[in-house]
Amino acid sequence: MERRDLVIAGTGHASGGLYNLVKLSGNGKLYGDIDCLELQVQGNAAVEGSVKANTVHIAGKGNVAGGVGCEWMKVSGSIRIEENVQCQEATVRGRGEAKGSWAAEVVRVHGEFNIGGDCSAERMEVEGHFAVGGLLNADYLEVKLLGPSRVKEIGGETIVVKRQGSSLFKKWFFPAELTADVIEGDSVHLEHTSAKMVRGNRVVIGPGCEIERVEYREKLERDEEAKIGTIEKG
Repeated sequence: MERRDLVIAGTGHASGGLYNLVKLSGNGKLYGDIDCLELQVQGNAAVEGSVKANTVHIAGKGNVAGGVGCEWMKVSGSIRIEENVQCQEATVRGRGEAKGSWAAEVVRVHGEFNIGGDCSAERMEVEGHFAVGGLLNADYLEVKLLGPSRVKEIGGETIVVKRQGSSLFKKWFFPAELTADVIEGDSVHLEHTSAKMVRGNRVVIGPGCEIERVEYREKLERDEEAKIGTIEKG
């Protein structure tokens, strides 16, 4: 079946299907699953189905009732996905949300990132705040906290969590802290983190941390004001 372009300018709607370029400028709604080479949104768009594409570019607001599978995703604004996401590289500047899981090779977030299930990536960089309902698994994870963040469990090779500079208002009412049940990695550097368990070969527990139990194999460094319940070298 030959692919064709779909362009909606202003307010309009169309059916899902097989397309080359899907471009929505204004307020657009698509009914059914979309299979396209490129999806561009400038304004507000809703897809009453799933999206399969090579590239997805959202400049504005996007809502997807199904899942998203793509090679490359760039969001400048917000995207809300009701099911799972699978892509090679994703950059979110604003707000990204998926009710299911999110799997990618590279994830870069500048703003807010909320995942209902598990999140996995080879490399993940977050500057802002996030929530992951399940396991966050990344070979390399770097977090610069700008607000309260929550994850059930973190696993990876290199894990770095620090606090980015923020206003006095945010420090008092929206403290930039990470809360987790378990954090486990090869090299772990934590600041302003509360966790029940931290395991690693080389572990640094920095300022603002409250850790119930730390297990390390090679080296442990701790800030003098960090609170640690139990320490065990294995």
